[in-house]
Amino acid sequence: IGVWSRRSRWLGWIQLFAGPVADPGRSAAAVALVLAVMIVPIITSVGRDIFAQAPRLQREAALALGATKWETIRLAVLPFGRAGLISASMLGLGRALGETMAVLMILSPGLTYSVRLLRASANQTIAANIAAQFPEADSMGVATLVAT
Repeated sequence: IGVWSRRSRWLGWIQLFAGPVADPGRSAAAVALVLAVMIVPIITSVGRDIFAQAPRLQREAALALGATKWETIRLAVLPFGRAGLISASMLGLGRALGETMAVLMILSPGLTYSVRLLRASANQTIAANIAAQFPEADSMGVATLVAT
């Protein structure tokens, strides 16, 4: 809890971190941390495969021209894999958007939307709202949930 209270004290002038610090396990910052841990393996594995497919001759040519290892990566490998890395990031973003149940289990269900990251109010994402209220909704409620 000390880390969260220090973050609120040091960054409290920013609207996202303002307000009292609650249980760190029930805040939007905890959700962001969990989702980041869930999407990093996808991004790294796809990115590693993309960079492994960089043309070997292009890497060897850069090294033969006197480039260091880091210059070879920066000038030969990264330009080749830039589009693939962006695609890997979008794949990770899609995974994060699809992790409705993880968000629903961490956040307390509620109907309010808050911009504060450290407050444990009844925050709710749209996907978690649909997942939580869909089983009990009537036809009008289903239409309302789908419209959101």
